Amino acid sequence: MDWFYSENGERRGPIPEAMLLELTQGEKLPADTLVWRDGWADWRPISQSGLTTAGVGSAACVECGKVFPTSEMLQYEGSWVCPACKPVFFQKVKEGVVATTALVYGGFWIRFLAKFIDNIILQILFIPMRFIPRGNPGDPVAAFRLIFLTLGISMGLTAAYQIFFVGKFGGTPGKMALRLRIVRPNGESVSYARACGRYFAELLSSLTLLIGYIMAAFDDEKRALHDRICDTRVIRLNA
Repeated sequence: MDWFYSENGERRGPIPEAMLLELTQGEKLPADTLVWRDGWADWRPISQSGLTTAGVGSAACVECGKVFPTSEMLQYEGSWVCPACKPVFFQKVKEGVVATTALVYGGFWIRFLAKFIDNIILQILFIPMRFIPRGNPGDPVAAFRLIFLTLGISMGLTAAYQIFFVGKFGGTPGKMALRLRIVRPNGESVSYARACGRYFAELLSSLTLLIGYIMAAFDDEKRALHDRICDTRVIRLNA
């Protein structure tokens, strides 16, 4: 439910109930601050809104968004976590993805550098392909077969590289080296299925004269075309 509140004679909002509770608990809003929500005929002080009873000694869980008494919750670096969400939250802490109010997105240039590192690694992996027997140089059929074989191997190896590392670790070695991780909008890890879809969506970013990649430089959440298609984000982990 969205709320409005009055500050210095001006209406503020709409904001979620959890955020209003947070402002109240942080003493940023006094108890006589007027608030309003849909369904009310008039504005009321916070002390008469019903939020005070729910809000005193309570907080919204950073994972599920529900409000609980703080005596039943655990605070971690400014975030409150309810008992049911503790296992999920600390698993994210362990993996380096902590659910916070704001994710720090990886910008265009650091992602470009990560891609550059991955390309170097892939070129090293492609070295054995240079030793594939080339057959009779004068046979055009054999030459085309060799081209399709090497192309198929390189595409398959690249796909396996991307899908495995993204699905398993949330990022390729290039991204992991720069402490980048691919996540869902809520900070959750991506599945192998989404990693697979993201790989093929990334081909579109390449086929658009790289415009799909360049989009990340102008997007508020640093999303490339394949991030938009697969609903993913690239974030920077805490050092």
